[in-house]
Amino acid sequence: MNLEEIARIAGVSRSTVSRVVNGDKRVSDDARARVNEIITEYGYQPHAAARSLASRRTRMLGLRIPGEVSFIFSDPYFPEMVQGVVDACNEADYGLMLMMEPENDPISAERIYQRVIRGRHIDGVILSTSVIGDPFAGRVAADGMPAVMIGRHPTLPTVDIDNADAARQAVAHLIDHGYRQIAHIPGPCTIAAANERKAGYEAALSEAGIPLDSSLVEPGDFTELSGYLAMRHLLERPEGRPDAVFGGSDTMAVGATRAIAEAGLSVPDDVAVMGFDGLSVHTRNYPGLSTLQQSIPNLGRTAVELLLKRIANPDGPTEHVYLGTALSPRGSCGCGEAARTDATPLEELVSHLEDAPVMSACA
Repeated sequence: MNLEEIARIAGVSRSTVSRVVNGDKRVSDDARARVNEIITEYGYQPHAAARSLASRRTRMLGLRIPGEVSFIFSDPYFPEMVQGVVDACNEADYGLMLMMEPENDPISAERIYQRVIRGRHIDGVILSTSVIGDPFAGRVAADGMPAVMIGRHPTLPTVDIDNADAARQAVAHLIDHGYRQIAHIPGPCTIAAANERKAGYEAALSEAGIPLDSSLVEPGDFTELSGYLAMRHLLERPEGRPDAVFGGSDTMAVGATRAIAEAGLSVPDDVAVMGFDGLSVHTRNYPGLSTLQQSIPNLGRTAVELLLKRIANPDGPTEHVYLGTALSPRGSCGCGEAARTDATPLEELVSHLEDAPVMSACA
């Protein structure tokens, strides 16, 4: 089955069939319906290369993960985000190219850029993480490649959460329990989201009139091992151990919990723990972990939606979309068994976040 045969059966010209296949609007509704009916009946699949030549589109999107994000294979955040991107691509009939730049190898990174971006092997690219000082976003914009950032960027369309306010809420909840020596394990200072969450931690302390103590801040890198090692250092503070800790991610909070248990202490009686992200693997394996819940797959899905709009209308407004979050207190923050029993189930929380209205601004 080819375009000529479909045209003969449908009683239309070959160019009409080509327009229908390539989504051209210059076709009457009756002709479009007749051609689509025959395509469905005979199971016709358009030739990808020919379709690309006709439409000047590859129907491929890129997902770029920078080399600085070396923790991708140890942090369950990325599989959830990638799954959201894949689901949205499948729904839109787009393929996905994963662009993973090698760490500390600028020559290979440049080769990837030249081949994929300058070579126009994709129609647009999603930048998975907002890395401070990363020139990639500026380069793709200058080269006319449609792009969307998961995170903050002044000139690209973006999808994000309010990391600072969400972190402030999480720490304020610990303060409401009466904790005053609250430690923090932030992610890498090169990642914008990590810095925003740290700012939220500081804001909550300031609002409560609690002086900021730098010895209570022990940096991590979003891995479980870094959370474990940071918590060990915090427990060995000459000034005494903290009575609570806010992990900049669930993964680091889990590492901190391991260190607390290894030291013969209990959560939350000796040290309370609060995480951030609501990662499904941790809420299953550590059902008592209190956390700040976000819908990570929805970040990926929304990024694809914004990118497809950008591809269709490159001169349209630059949208900045902010998704909702929800505090999910369980046993590790000191809410107790009763509160854990009555807590909103993870599935219901995620459904609530995905159905909630988003804040959107255009530049």
